[in-house]
Amino acid sequence: MKSDPLVTVLMPVYNGGKYLRPTMETILGQTYRDFEFLIINDCSTDDSLETIRSFNDPRIRIHTNEKNMGQTPSLNVGLKLARGKYIVVNDADDFSLPKRIETQLDFIQKHPEYPVVGCSAYIMDKDGEINRVFRKPTDPRKIRLWILTDTPMIHGAVIMNKEIILAEGGYDEYHITSQDFEFWSRMMRKGYRVTNVPDILVVIRHYTASMSSRAADRQMVEAGRIFRANINGMTSLNITDEEAVRHRKFFIEPERLSEDEFLKAEELLVRAYGNLKDGTGQEPEFIAEDLREKLVKPYVKRAADRLREGRTAETRRIVRRYLATYGNNRLLVLIGLLTYTHRRSLDMALCLHSWVERISASLSQKGFGRG
Repeated sequence: MKSDPLVTVLMPVYNGGKYLRPTMETILGQTYRDFEFLIINDCSTDDSLETIRSFNDPRIRIHTNEKNMGQTPSLNVGLKLARGKYIVVNDADDFSLPKRIETQLDFIQKHPEYPVVGCSAYIMDKDGEINRVFRKPTDPRKIRLWILTDTPMIHGAVIMNKEIILAEGGYDEYHITSQDFEFWSRMMRKGYRVTNVPDILVVIRHYTASMSSRAADRQMVEAGRIFRANINGMTSLNITDEEAVRHRKFFIEPERLSEDEFLKAEELLVRAYGNLKDGTGQEPEFIAEDLREKLVKPYVKRAADRLREGRTAETRRIVRRYLATYGNNRLLVLIGLLTYTHRRSLDMALCLHSWVERISASLSQKGFGRG
């Protein structure tokens, strides 16, 4: 009998549609070839199962759930069925570049202290155009601080040690939109280390269509719950659910917060960074710089929103507050200067910024489309 493969590629599928075939092709075309491709069919009602079977590749193993369970339970089913020591997660509409498995497997084998290893990604729109690079941190100090504000890893871009993942209970099935963030956070609060290789190894499909208000509300509640656990676990603070949800909104939609809410959310982050528990291994200068970097995004989003509305005086107050408190930032300085010109200049500047990102992503592509 053939021994179990070292790697299982795990992919839950529910109505994979037109993206399923090219996604599978990127997995089956990997430079590392000795893996099982475990697909959890969550009772798809389209032609997903027919598409999967059409490949006729012996590495493909299909499990169909008895009823539609959703992504999180399907992932847990896959973890239990997987034969590989290492689990590579791939979403059904994302692409893996040819050397993804080879690169991540080599790293996790050489660095067993990391039970989860991610990577950076290209971001692709629904039409298949790559428009930017999504960089994730590789510095362990940044990764440790990252969970105070965002997930440090991309779910469909990780390789994991199955034994450790199962020992820690797998995914929490309460979380249907943020199961990955909850899992990395829980692991890190328990003292595990996670990391990202610097390589760009996956292409993540990003949809610009807004989710339903019900789904958005659920995501906000889930993320707030995770942030509360992270802040309470990593700092000497003890924040409420209300504070945690406001903390989430501070980074996702700061322009919607009242001025009082915005300032309270900012003050909470400053206190969190100033009250990290002993043993985090962070130097004061590094913590201060990371805090300045994290605050740029909410300040920029809020200032840009006010400038678009023609509220130049408020825009200038926002810019001046950041610069006076945290130091220079070129993007905020630019927004401040634009308050003295026509507000359409902001859209032109942001379009130019987006164009530069697209060009950068295009120039940095290596291996995409091959294999």
